[in-house]
Amino acid sequence: MKEKIEKYSYRFKCMTTPCEVQLYAKHAADTKRVFSLIEANTRRLEKKYNYFGSDSFLTELNTRSNNIVKIDDETRTVLSLVRTLSEKTQGCFDITVGTLKQCTHLSSVEEIERCRARLRPLIGPDKWSVSGNSLQFSNSSVKLDLGGVIKEYAVDQAGGIAKKENMPALINFGGDIYVNGSKPDGSGFSVAIKNPKDPKQSIAVLKLSDQGLTTSAHYERGTLVEGKNYSHIITHTVESEPVPSILSATVVSNSVLESGIYSTSLMIKPTLDIDETVNVILIDDQLRVHHNIGA
Repeated sequence: MKEKIEKYSYRFKCMTTPCEVQLYAKHAADTKRVFSLIEANTRRLEKKYNYFGSDSFLTELNTRSNNIVKIDDETRTVLSLVRTLSEKTQGCFDITVGTLKQCTHLSSVEEIERCRARLRPLIGPDKWSVSGNSLQFSNSSVKLDLGGVIKEYAVDQAGGIAKKENMPALINFGGDIYVNGSKPDGSGFSVAIKNPKDPKQSIAVLKLSDQGLTTSAHYERGTLVEGKNYSHIITHTVESEPVPSILSATVVSNSVLESGIYSTSLMIKPTLDIDETVNVILIDDQLRVHHNIGA
């Protein structure tokens, strides 16, 4: 009798978000082994690139005493990918906006705006570069924030671990999703897009196979100061503040990292030109759906 392929689900919390791993295999022991590899790698990445971790490698970069810093091969790979993808967003996606995070913790709008005005000229995509295994900053104030990068990179790596084991999988880290292969019956995995006005409801459902999906939205996180909401999506220029008429941007591409960089950028500039191989779903404040799927 032929053994049946079953679905096995595992959950853990990492990078401040719930993480779910669905693996399909004949034996539970095989999925437990693969899940252990995925969880261990995700926790390793969290520790290494935690913006707030006192002993993280990213903190070491951000508290440097010299503006030229040696980096390992993995960091070089991540930053090179970010550089390539960021350039496609015409500067909308910028990991140096982490420099502005310190401003949001001030107690008044006036203080926050004064802090941002002082720091904005010191940041931007042109304020850092990678050459070989050296990371160079233009000034000592620049801080990198990989919050919009490492979780996505971790999901891609999780998908890669499942792929190496030839194991169909759906990886979901807080809405950043990668699908490896298809279900045992050959169908794609169903992934719902949330209604941005009521995240408990879905507004559309997509079928994915060997693809990465992310959604960026202002309902996710923010900081309220004196009645003004500061979105977690931060830009490095005043002119490119997020357009309020677009409530969420969902992107489907070959990788979660690519999707994440594009979805964040589309919240800043909804008219951004996107590669025709990348699928985009924008939801406006009237809950109208704008997409290029099948276009």
